[in-house]
Amino acid sequence: MRKVGAIACLLIVAALLPAAPGRAAKRAASEGGARDAVVVAVIDFRFSPYHWDYLADKMPQHLDGDRGNDLPLDRPPHEWLPGAPSPGAFASYNRTELSLEKKDPSADLAALGAKDSEKWSAIQQSTDEGLHYYWFPGTKVIGALDFGGRKIHGTSSDHGMGTSSVSVGNLHGTCPECLLVFIDINGATDGERAIEWAMNQPWIDVITNSYGFSTAVRDRIYAGSDTDLQRRASVRGQTIFFSAGNGNDGAFIVPNTTSFSSQEGPDWIVTVGAVSPGNHASYSGHGRPADIAGIGSDYPSSYTARTVSETGQTGFGGTSNATPTIAGLYARALYEARASLDGRSRIQRRGVVATGKPFRCAGARPKCELGDGKLTVTELRRRLFHGAVHTPAGLTPGPLGVGQLPPVGEDEFVSEGHGSYFAREEGNPWLEEFDRILAPMQGRAEALERPEGEREWMIVDSYCRQHLWGSWGDGYYVEGKTELPGPDPQWPLRSAIEEGCPLLPSQRDEGP
Repeated sequence: MRKVGAIACLLIVAALLPAAPGRAAKRAASEGGARDAVVVAVIDFRFSPYHWDYLADKMPQHLDGDRGNDLPLDRPPHEWLPGAPSPGAFASYNRTELSLEKKDPSADLAALGAKDSEKWSAIQQSTDEGLHYYWFPGTKVIGALDFGGRKIHGTSSDHGMGTSSVSVGNLHGTCPECLLVFIDINGATDGERAIEWAMNQPWIDVITNSYGFSTAVRDRIYAGSDTDLQRRASVRGQTIFFSAGNGNDGAFIVPNTTSFSSQEGPDWIVTVGAVSPGNHASYSGHGRPADIAGIGSDYPSSYTARTVSETGQTGFGGTSNATPTIAGLYARALYEARASLDGRSRIQRRGVVATGKPFRCAGARPKCELGDGKLTVTELRRRLFHGAVHTPAGLTPGPLGVGQLPPVGEDEFVSEGHGSYFAREEGNPWLEEFDRILAPMQGRAEALERPEGEREWMIVDSYCRQHLWGSWGDGYYVEGKTELPGPDPQWPLRSAIEEGCPLLPSQRDEGP
């Protein structure tokens, strides 16, 4: 039983049983680039899959002239994707042909959606009584489920259009090679049911979540998640990203705490904050503490796009944007790792997320993460964290950047965590930035030198999160093994957390 403590707990929905892998997927394990494939689940509020961000023919694999890594996206995923569930795992399993436009870059998104209005109206909501699975041939959307009762499809101004495009979009995403499972939600009850289904799917590598529930206002005080299932999925090899939040006012002015949310607080969740474009100052009002940060406004995406090829007229923003861009960087590193190992297995098992031929580490480095022929989720998360850089720009109180403040010691850690990535911000050499993750895994470069005090800060942060939400063997702090740094007047905030956190009510599980 979960101990609720002082935080009000909403309905906790029982986890759905994991789906059985399709038999045909085993026969197709060597087909094309299927063994290298990385699947990202975006849980959000509707999107429009007609944009070229999602078109199969616009994926890098289909444009590089190498037919050997093409994916058979006109066929049901269970026939070729290792681990994908068979149709029998669902109440219905639906091939849905959409009115896609592959040649005319000026084709109108809204008009294409209108042609298929009857098909969208026929979408059935997934409930405890039955799951309804949809896939769209000719796109990278190998799965779509409607838990929120809003028919999945929306306009380009829907929130899910932004998050999906900056994570897996062919034109705007940080993992254009990745496949998408889009899960539509509407509120806390269906949101928890949706993520519980996704966490039970070892064929889904990454889950990105740009929302957050609260018991009353936007304070992110919430205890309605199945944190034990989160932890099991993370230990198995799945990585779950959550936005830190845009403050209690939603405008980056009054910060919210992430510690008291069962979505952003547990140590096994990657919690993402935001920095401003251009000067890269941290927003003083986003949720904190965070593990890592990304661009928080005016980011290029297909959000508000009018045509199939357009970048939206309004830049996407908030921690809603930062989170999927960071999730996409992580997912692309996993894709490149599987390709480097000549992918033998893409299924998570006991923390291993890629296996294959041992990789010959480059240069004079005899060891690298891929050198033993396998990659663990712990190794990959560490490379993501240790490739981030801390910005010297200090704090800014809102999207307008008015009243920018200089850097303030520990606030760099509480705001940015391990640091920031700027991804596909205009003018940023994002592939060079990405190489800070991949090159150390391949032995081509040393990891960045980490700033003074970072490890000690992370140990205390990990310790506090585990006190609140439960122990975890992959954190900076391991119960009974890791020594806390102790109070230090040079680190007053870290010291206050270390001394004060044990006094807070714990949400730790009290048994199975």
